[in-house]
Amino acid sequence: MTTALGATACSGSSTDTAATPATSAISTQEWAAASANASQSVQTNLVTLVSDKPFDATIDALKQSVSSNGMMVLGELDQAGALQTTGLQLKGAHSFFVGNPAAGKMFFEQTPAIGAAIPLRMFVWADNDGNTSISYFDPKPLFEAVSPGLTDGGQKMSDAAAMIAEAAAGGEGQSQRGSAQDATLVTVDAKGSFEDTMNTVKQAVSSNGMMVLGELDQAGALQTTGLQLKGAHSFFVGNPAAGKMFFEQTPAIGTVIPVRLLVWADNDGKSHVSYFDPAPLFTAVDPQLADGGKQMSDAMAMITNAVK
Repeated sequence: MTTALGATACSGSSTDTAATPATSAISTQEWAAASANASQSVQTNLVTLVSDKPFDATIDALKQSVSSNGMMVLGELDQAGALQTTGLQLKGAHSFFVGNPAAGKMFFEQTPAIGAAIPLRMFVWADNDGNTSISYFDPKPLFEAVSPGLTDGGQKMSDAAAMIAEAAAGGEGQSQRGSAQDATLVTVDAKGSFEDTMNTVKQAVSSNGMMVLGELDQAGALQTTGLQLKGAHSFFVGNPAAGKMFFEQTPAIGTVIPVRLLVWADNDGKSHVSYFDPAPLFTAVDPQLADGGKQMSDAMAMITNAVK
């Protein structure tokens, strides 16, 4: 189950002034004092909108809505297609990573750790009856978990996501918000350079029975905006056999897996790995997946411990 993302994060030239709030940079010392080797928790909701269209038409509508709202699809994961290799035939499961290059530049200037949350994953999926939905985690709390200074930007991203999803789903009054669950940003300091940390993560993924199922080179893509980061690269990590079991229970789990691991470097060139703990996010999708979420959380901890 290997899937390459179709594009890298935050590339292109589209702008949306409503989504580009002013931000102030966080110093390396402030970041280290607040979050190095730390977990920062907030509460977020899984937002799901039931579409009035079939799966393929919903995907087309989502792409159109993204563009109409001044955003771009910066990467994709065809989870249903990839899971066919395990024998699982889903009616639809496809993740779109949505963002705005100008806003992304400003957020990354404040802290590259925001790459754990953007571009935002918007997941289109179909249940066993063929009914299609769009799901995503409210980005405002995710931004706050990365930095309280990003709250306003997170609110604007939340508003944009709602407008995109509502237009793509069609109809009104069908938005569903799950119960609030913890969203814990875990950040681990790495002892090696950025490139060394990238290699260590890939080796640790394999050593722990997992696979890199997609990547986003956020630093490379943001060069098109004039931003020169010392490093920001997302790996999407999972296990095909486990993924099959989770998707069999509910395709909505594609809002969480494969799990994003962000390798990033601060202004001093020191490397870190950040990710949102999958355990509570699994519970947000389906409380019956709590045990699976704990197992995935333990796997992420083992992988990231290798960089210390």
